[in-house]
Amino acid sequence: MLLLGLSSGNKTAIIVMAAIFVGFALLCSLLFPRWSPQFPGRRLWLFVGICVLLFLGMMTTVIVFGKESKSEAAGSEHETTSAAQTTTSAATTTSAAPSAKTVKVAESEWKVVLPKTLTAGKYTFEASNQGKFPHDLTVDGPGVNNTKTPEIAAGSSAKLTVTLKAGTYDFYCSIPGHKAAGMDQKVTVS
Repeated sequence: MLLLGLSSGNKTAIIVMAAIFVGFALLCSLLFPRWSPQFPGRRLWLFVGICVLLFLGMMTTVIVFGKESKSEAAGSEHETTSAAQTTTSAATTTSAAPSAKTVKVAESEWKVVLPKTLTAGKYTFEASNQGKFPHDLTVDGPGVNNTKTPEIAAGSSAKLTVTLKAGTYDFYCSIPGHKAAGMDQKVTVS
């Protein structure tokens, strides 16, 4: 699932390295023992060396091609700061009024960005889909059971208003596979 969020060049590099790794494993388990029943025999050092090189190659490929670019990381850092500032300013301006506090939520592959702590009260969550795939925002916790936005298309947004009591809440995308891929954020309400 995480491959879907990578660029096509990064996907290709990881898939090629994985194919080499799997191909070697299949050769060693199915073909080489048929040709030489004593496999790896006297060439154990060669077999172990190739295994270590393939493992290091796969790890290097994942580390190099699997990480976010600096511009994406800077964008998510800006989103986190922006969401925290919005929460603070919303809490300040609405403290005298009983209306809902507004919190901006940024969703993308494969994360949900919003403040990790809130105070009890009524909130309107403005979820914006900054990713390439459809997402939704689902909230589970004390008094809030599986409340969610409709599916949000890429580049669109939706609002969800809920009243939060003290406790721990789970904010996630309920589209199959998205929560497991990392679109899950725990929030503590005091």
